[in-house]
Amino acid sequence: MYKLLTLLSGLSALVAGHGRFDKRLNSNVTCKAVPGDPGWPSEDTWNTLRRQVGGRLIKTTPIAKSCYPGSSFDSSECDNVVEEWPILDFTTTNVIGRSLPYYIACPPINHTAGEVPVRECSMGINPVIAVNATSRSDISATVEFARKNNVRLVTSGTGHDLLGRSDGFGSLELWLRYYRNKIVFQKEYKPTRGCTKSPWKGSAIVIDGVYQWRDVSAVAKANNVFVATGGTPSVGAIGGWSQGGGHGPATTYVGWGVDQILEAEVMLANGQIVTANSCENTDLYRSLRGGGPGFGVVLSMTVKAHENVPVIAVHHLTMVPRDNAEDTSGLLDAVTMVLQRASDLTDSGVGGYGFWYNHYDKIAVNNATSGYKHQVWTIGKNESYARSVLDPLVKELQQNRSSNVQIESDYVTYNDYWSFYNKEMAFEGPQGKTTIMTSRAINRDQTTDFTSFRRAVETISDAPGQDNSNCILFAGGKKVASDGNDPFAGYHPAWRKASYGIVTIRVIPHNITDAERTVVEKDMLSKTSAMEAFAPGTGAYMNEADRLDPNYIENFYGANYGDHLRTKKKYDPENLFYCGTCVGAEEWVERHPELRNLRSDVLVKLRRFLFQKGSRSAQVNSRKRIVRSTDSNVRGP
Repeated sequence: MYKLLTLLSGLSALVAGHGRFDKRLNSNVTCKAVPGDPGWPSEDTWNTLRRQVGGRLIKTTPIAKSCYPGSSFDSSECDNVVEEWPILDFTTTNVIGRSLPYYIACPPINHTAGEVPVRECSMGINPVIAVNATSRSDISATVEFARKNNVRLVTSGTGHDLLGRSDGFGSLELWLRYYRNKIVFQKEYKPTRGCTKSPWKGSAIVIDGVYQWRDVSAVAKANNVFVATGGTPSVGAIGGWSQGGGHGPATTYVGWGVDQILEAEVMLANGQIVTANSCENTDLYRSLRGGGPGFGVVLSMTVKAHENVPVIAVHHLTMVPRDNAEDTSGLLDAVTMVLQRASDLTDSGVGGYGFWYNHYDKIAVNNATSGYKHQVWTIGKNESYARSVLDPLVKELQQNRSSNVQIESDYVTYNDYWSFYNKEMAFEGPQGKTTIMTSRAINRDQTTDFTSFRRAVETISDAPGQDNSNCILFAGGKKVASDGNDPFAGYHPAWRKASYGIVTIRVIPHNITDAERTVVEKDMLSKTSAMEAFAPGTGAYMNEADRLDPNYIENFYGANYGDHLRTKKKYDPENLFYCGTCVGAEEWVERHPELRNLRSDVLVKLRRFLFQKGSRSAQVNSRKRIVRSTDSNVRGP
């Protein structure tokens, strides 16, 4: 008790100082400096960095500030922002633009539609200053500046992070979108410095810079190979997608994105550039292959390139309630049946995506607001094979659900990978929406009981009139499982056993009050809990998961967390590359005035006490028992 009381009294000054927001749990450095703090760098200090980076230091401003009362108000400019906001390149070519922002404090306001702001425009969790880094020297200077001046550093590449990990209140952003050097195809993989321990003898592509998958795909197509890309072509190739799992159209066939990484060049927190592969810095290599972001700045990455295939058969299936009926019980019965059969599909080599909607807030499937649709495929297998796998499912659905569900099914065949990809996958949906999501890996043995499974489907589907959708990741099977035998496989072991995954997504209005957002967050918590109760002991897909998950250490990393934490402490001992839910994040508490309620003081102090106990179990348990119990307090990364 004495230790706890000492700890509590020692923290009283920190609790009072709400302008500071990051509290280190095991160091004499208690807070990162933010604007207004005595420790915030002076103008002269910032100008030194400006000179070092060739003038590419940017003072950030909210993209939609023209929509708010004050000296910046401009109705015509605001109308332009509202119109352009859903366009990917409008948002993500802005230094603080995010394709699907986790939280935005200054959203666009459609005055023409009668919208009015519900809060003052502010930076919120967006960085307040940024470096447009186009060279390694720019990156090195920025990293060194943040370390020496105790400034929170965040990194952003293509703006696709969905959990707010690229943002941070009062932070300095290392903006890497225009750090691009070259993409090189290797007919046969050539490891750095002659490393001979890699089992991969096929082709490879060296991605030297923060390119998007559409850039890498162009090189692959020109050389008649394909790479395991993201589901959309604008996703960054060497950032959080690949390090945090990385699902895409070829996952079932060639494995997860993490398993494609052959080596990487990484700038560490001390400015050193190292190679991580199966010969050098092997612990870092393993953590880059599944430990998520936050170990360093990845400068380049070499990934597997796969031989093109002569055939891909695609199956399209849609199901909607007959006569667009309000009663969707039959539809959810049919969805449950698909989910029960999904394990057989992925084991047979079927990959792809399925989506279902229950009383969506707009037309979703075949002119209906409720429905199911999927695009699934058999890479390297013809239509005859695809039918042998998928027709039994369609027949079962027709026999059992056709009385209240209208079912449509068809097949399309492509004669190479890129014809398939360009027709079925190479598109971008509307961007700029604020999203909250959760996800779960599903094992075969968890799908046998229809009644319990149907109950879980009901819970995660229940959001009438809301922008709520659910996605099936047909991303499992034999290849995914066998990749887990690689000694450098660092991805959550649950995904090696899982047959597929489910992602639930809530899109919330930009101009939403804090109280309204809390309601959505609690709804997502109930969905997370329902998934975890139905599929205990598995995990989540960390890149598309609940940012407020109290069990994120178990759900995002599983049994690999201890190894990843050792890697983190070795290569980034001061946690310079901190990001919310990333490895080592449990050492910090975030407190700042921009996001409504601050975390409960008592629980913050207790969590610090538990962390200082020193054991990994204390870290895990403190996170599990405390973070969600304060879910009404702090928000954001």
